[in-house]
Parts: sequence; structure tokens; C-alpha cells
Amino acid sequence: MLDIVRASFGGEIIHLLSGGRLLKYPDQQPGFIVPSTFGVRAADDVVPLSNDPEAALKLADEKLDFESEYSSSSAASTLAPSYVVDWYDLDDPENPRNWSDTKKLLVLAEICFLTFSVYIGSAMYTPGIEQIMEEFHVGSVVALLPVAVYVAAYGIGPMIFAPLSEAPFIGRNWVYIPSLLLFVVLQIPTALVKNIGGLIAVRAITGFVSSPPLANGGASIGDVVSMSNLSYGLALWSVSAVLGPVMGPFLGSIFAQIKGWRWTFWSLSWISGLAFMVLLFLLPETSEATILQRRARRLRILTGDNRYTTKAEQEYANFTLREVAYESFVRPFVITFTEPGVFFLNSYTALIYAVMYSWFEAFPLVFVGIHHFNLIQTGLSYFGIMVGATVAAIAFCSAMYFYLAPRLQRGAPPETIFRIALFGAPILPISLLLFGWSSTASVHWIVPIIASGLFLLGGYTIFQVVFNYLGMSYPRFLASVFAGNDLFRSCFAAAFPLFAKAMFVNLGGERFPVAWGSTLLAAISLLMVLIPVVLLIMGHRLRSGSKYAN
Repeated sequence: MLDIVRASFGGEIIHLLSGGRLLKYPDQQPGFIVPSTFGVRAADDVVPLSNDPEAALKLADEKLDFESEYSSSSAASTLAPSYVVDWYDLDDPENPRNWSDTKKLLVLAEICFLTFSVYIGSAMYTPGIEQIMEEFHVGSVVALLPVAVYVAAYGIGPMIFAPLSEAPFIGRNWVYIPSLLLFVVLQIPTALVKNIGGLIAVRAITGFVSSPPLANGGASIGDVVSMSNLSYGLALWSVSAVLGPVMGPFLGSIFAQIKGWRWTFWSLSWISGLAFMVLLFLLPETSEATILQRRARRLRILTGDNRYTTKAEQEYANFTLREVAYESFVRPFVITFTEPGVFFLNSYTALIYAVMYSWFEAFPLVFVGIHHFNLIQTGLSYFGIMVGATVAAIAFCSAMYFYLAPRLQRGAPPETIFRIALFGAPILPISLLLFGWSSTASVHWIVPIIASGLFLLGGYTIFQVVFNYLGMSYPRFLASVFAGNDLFRSCFAAAFPLFAKAMFVNLGGERFPVAWGSTLLAAISLLMVLIPVVLLIMGHRLRSGSKYAN
């Protein structure tokens, strides 16, 4: 437990303020001897060909010789290897890849809780929209703007927070914890706001500071989970990201019906405040670059020799402001709009995201207008989406373990993963048609709820296929690729709720109020089925002609 608290944000603050006297690291204990050389990389980088320990040591020695030679010839490395701080040995306990399974599971659970605690805020107040319209004397579109700006802002945030978390002197926690604290504090003016303009403004800021989990959550999981298990970790994390928008309307409906719409934000402050208190001292820093930078800083203090540094520190010292700006703001757009595969996959995930947020308008039309649910019952209707996501996560992980992983290990191309998408993609138009045409008084209310669960079964599968394919195909520019995807789908999700109600109402009739609007979305999603088919056939050719893809 001491090592977890010591490596947390709160532990680091206590350590710094005490001048290193509290929560000491092993290299600050009496009798510690500074190694004469460094250079041992992560244990996962050394893969023994057999169970023979001598063979593993030989592989490690060969890797160290290679890295030493590379380091001496690299422009980024200007010091002797003895001053370039690295892991002390292959079993270094500070290396996140060497942490115990219990500690890794704790980090995964905390990242999921963090993600849930901020994304539940995206749609938590939607059950109280009628109350907001009445209090502020505005129409439904204006009342939905706080949702739109929140979603758009957390799509913009990764463009800033993702590169910040990669800087060795910042790391993951110095992005997570201060932004989470600001998120908690901002719920107070949100709950007390006196006009719609103020609500829109504070929601935009809140959405921006809620984005670090979206920007860095996957990276934090990748810090501690081996590449062979990363897909499973990301699949679990994605469930928490889905649960946020689903549980938001449910909890919001309870407080809106009993206490009024302002109490949805007070409850959000309690949830995110609990996350802050837990993570402040129990979420350890996971960035390898940051952990080693702190080690180098301690060694500089211990020895009085300022030559101790890390590879990451040297690389960042050589970055110009123009290079950082290009990496953060320009390259995501370049890759998104010049790589056909990336553009169409981003469009696919954007449609799924947009439909899910459009249902914040469709569900009241169906379950309040047709089936006469109250606010709390309407909130419960979103649970079909949660069940669908859970079933999809189990199914996807099973498909990865039994079907895809063995084939990738035998050298199959990344496009093989689109075979899984061929099962998920047709479910989307089917579920949308079922939802639209079963939303009538003569059909039991459970049928559209089942349809919404089926939609997430297909949509979640597509999301995981897209993220895994992009990760395998664009590993060198993964931050840029994912930042572009975040911005693309968030902008779609922000726009759709603003016209979704008008689309459903104008296209629908008295008996089937959302049928033709759902049919239109189903037709678009049916066309999207061509994307995984084409990429399965031509994806390898597109990658071979790309300067960004592997």
C-alpha cells in the first residue's frame, strides 16, 4: 500500500513539500548505491524464446548492447549511458509492467471509475430539460445546448491533454487530478446558475475539464497491461465509458422528479468528489517517462550531479514549439482527412455515438409520450443499453481470445479483425428498425428497450474493432489518430441532439412517432456496413500506400 500512496498525486505532493523526508523511495534510503550504468528496458520488451533462464539473460544482454549502441548514436542522447536513468533491473518494482496483478486491477478499476464519474455528467440533466425550459423560458433546442457544448468540449480536450500527459515532467496524474478537482468545483456554479447563458458557458468549461479520461484513460491502461492483454483492458474501460451516459439519465431522472433539475448537478458533485478522494491517494502514476524522470530528479539531489537525465527528458528538450503544435493540433486532422481508412472508420464511430445521444430525445417521445412513463421509469429504460454493452464486452473478449489473437500471432494482417465487425455491423440497422417500428402503443415497451440493447451490442463491437485496428495499423501516431477520432465523433454527438427531436417528430406520425426517423438512421448505418467489408478486402493495400500506417 505504501508504494501506491507514494506514487499517487497526493503522495507526490507530500513527498515534495517535505523535501523528500516523507514517503521515501528505496533510492533515498541510507546505504543506497547509485548504479554504475542503466539501460534495462521494460520486462515486456525482453521475450524469452524458452523457459531457460540463461536464454532469457542472453536475450536481455543482447538487447542492452543494442540499446547502448543506439543510444550513443542518437541525436537525442548526448550523455554516457551511466547518466541516462532507466530501470535498475528487469524486475524493477517501479516499472508498471512489473506490478502485481492486484495493483494492475486496482489501476484499471480506478480509471474506469474516473471515466464513469465524469461522463455520467454528459446527459445527467436531460430528464430535467422540461423544467429548465419552463424556468428559463427557452425552447427545447436552446435547453439542449448545455449537452451539446459539453460533448463538443470533451472532444476538444484530448487535443490538449493527451500531449500534456506524455510530457515526462507532467505525466498522467498531474492531468487527471487537478482537472477532476476543477470538475467537482464547477458543479457548484452549475447548480446555482441563474440563466441559460451561464449554464451553457459553465457546461462548456466542465466538458473540457472532463476530457482527460477520454484522452488518456486508454494510455494509462496501456502503461500497466501487456500488449497481449491490452484489448481486454480497453474493452472493460469502454464499458465504463458507455455506462456514464446511460446511468446519467437514470440518476438525473430520480433527482429531477424528487428535488428538481439543479439537484442533478449536486449529485454529480458527490459522485465525482468521491472519485477525487479515492484517486488522490490511491491512483499511482503509470507513465514510464514520468516515473523515470522523478527517479532522475532524486538521483540528481542524492549525488549533486545534474547530468542524470532520461531519454524522454532529452527528447522533449529538443522539441520546438512548432513541432509540439503540429503533433497536437495539425497531425490529427492530416491523418483523419488524408487516410481513407481512418476517415471512414471515424465516420462510422461518429454515427454510432450520434445515434446514442439522439436517443436522449427519442426515448421521452416513446416511453413518456406513448407508454406514459414517469421520469424515473424513463431513466430505467436506458438500462437496455447497459445490458447490451455488457453482453457485447463479453462476446468481443471471447472472439478476441478464441478467434482473433491466435490468427494475429500466426502473422495475420490487422484487417482480420474486420471479420468480427461483419457480425456486429448488420445488427445496427436491424436494431434501429426494430426500435422505430416497435415504438407504438400496441407493442409492449420491452421491445424498444431490447432494440436499444441490440444497438449497443453491434455498436460496441464496431467501436472495439475500430480502436484495435487503428492501434495495430498506426502505432507510431496513435495519439494523433485517437485524438482525431475523439474530436470527430464528439462533434457529431454534440450536433445530433439539437435536431433529433425535430427529425423524429417531422418524419413520424401519431401512431409511429420515431419510426421514419429511425428508418433514416438505419439506412445510413446499412451503407456503413460497406466500410468493414471494403477494408477487409482492400485495407492492406491502403496501408501499404500510407506514410503513417505500418
